[in-house]
Amino acid sequence: MASSVPSEVWRGRVVACLQLPDVASLRNTSRTIGTSIITAALLVERIDGSLARHSLTALIDIDRTAPLPFTYVLRVAYVLEQGTEEWRLMGWFIRLAAIYRLTPANGLPLVLSAQWLMAHLPSRTAFHQLPDAMAIYRLHGHMLTYQGTSLALQPDDNGAYWIGNESFRMVPFGDLPGGHRYADGYKRTDPAIRWVDDWLFPSSSAYLLDMVLRRWRCEEGVNEMIVLYADIGRGDPRYGRLLTSAITEDLGIAVDYRRDGGNLNAADQTDYRRVIVSGFRRNETVAAYLWVADGSIYLYTTEPSAADAPAPIAQLSPESICAASAAGIRSPA
Repeated sequence: MASSVPSEVWRGRVVACLQLPDVASLRNTSRTIGTSIITAALLVERIDGSLARHSLTALIDIDRTAPLPFTYVLRVAYVLEQGTEEWRLMGWFIRLAAIYRLTPANGLPLVLSAQWLMAHLPSRTAFHQLPDAMAIYRLHGHMLTYQGTSLALQPDDNGAYWIGNESFRMVPFGDLPGGHRYADGYKRTDPAIRWVDDWLFPSSSAYLLDMVLRRWRCEEGVNEMIVLYADIGRGDPRYGRLLTSAITEDLGIAVDYRRDGGNLNAADQTDYRRVIVSGFRRNETVAAYLWVADGSIYLYTTEPSAADAPAPIAQLSPESICAASAAGIRSPA
């Protein structure tokens, strides 16, 4: 029966609709279509489709040196088909990591090597030991460094995790009290994070984005600077809007976090936000973001000055100011 179906139909219609574990089983059990149709090259096509779908092309890649072991491309294809939102968010993180010079000297893409995957991802179960967002970061975190320190994800004996010199813990959904701001929209695939006891993040992806901008931003040659500052007070409606309003992806990324002293029920919690307006989109080479904190608004950028002081801000950092303005953010001064 199988031999009567054209091979192009198997490739384009049948195999394409199967989950990867079923593809592997079919290859192992069918002499007719096994190694002749379900090949490494077929899975590479599937990998390329996943990279494009998640906007990861030129950010993540496989080692395309021939010959490609089938078990290797099967593993890569599998992990790229886990999660959806998590891979897209990781793409934002990787673009920012490149601007802040955390990526290898030879630049992007980050190549998922066969040697590393075979050693650290021996089975599907190994991937699913962590929430999807953290498991995805683990695939490439070991390729990132900050001031000579690896940013690989490492477990601690006490249930915490380390990335570089930063230690954090996952906060299960059940630990959040009823009505907590971060309970709404909580994702077990991208869980809340507790960092340095006092600080709480709604997701591990928010934590990673914040770490780039807060802790890993001083690599040699980055030269980040403040180009706008305004102390307008917490009671100013403009401050409140910027701190709490929904921001769509075409305008920027809102990275929320709060300081609660380690007490999820604290009455005096303080909310903060970074609004990334540049650096996460394809082909952007300047990172710019607003920090909304304690009644003040700051605009940070990696953009080199385009004019000499005392020129207007719009002339000193035109790309950053344009990105902030496009997001509906005007100088509050």
